Amino acid sequence: MSTAHTSASYDDRVIAAAREVFAENGFTAPMSEVAHRAGVGVASIYRRYPSKQELAEQVRIASIRLIITEAEAAAAEEADPWEAFTRFLRRCLREGTGIGVVLPPLDEGHVTSDEFVRLQLRMTEAVNSLVDAAQRAGELRKDIDGSEVLLLFKHLNPALPLGERRRAELRARYLALVVEGLRVTGPALSGSAPDWAEVRSMCQLPTSDA
Repeated sequence: MSTAHTSASYDDRVIAAAREVFAENGFTAPMSEVAHRAGVGVASIYRRYPSKQELAEQVRIASIRLIITEAEAAAAEEADPWEAFTRFLRRCLREGTGIGVVLPPLDEGHVTSDEFVRLQLRMTEAVNSLVDAAQRAGELRKDIDGSEVLLLFKHLNPALPLGERRRAELRARYLALVVEGLRVTGPALSGSAPDWAEVRSMCQLPTSDA
């Protein structure tokens, strides 16, 4: 087995474990619990991720990558824009994704990676493209935009003291209700939609200069 493959497998296990632990117990959960779930030593996690904040950024990056993958796959594989949009929502909230999990604000001195900024911009474009297509097709209501999708994920996947399988069941149940309200025939909404900067602030994602 190559070193690169071993490293990737290790990172996948640790990030998946951190996502589960933070979802169930919040960011105050000890790193020892992350290590236990991943089946690795605490010291080895700190060698790879010197702080919990750095591990949290990698959890964010993994979620952003998944959002991009699901958005681009839905657009490419579903001919109907509404089906593409709703497939994207369902896939992002399926069991094990961790999208929407509450994470802490980054330390004031934390510098996000170039990869993070690049992926964040690509995610924005991919989500906006799905939303625009569904609106042009006359299926998705006009008074929302792509910025609200991330916030919707957070509403539908809060930190709860439940196992991931049960949380996924609840997400699917409530998403079915939400989808009906997203249709163009849905009731009028009060207030104004947040812009991307406001959503990033609420979702505790660093802002980019773009």
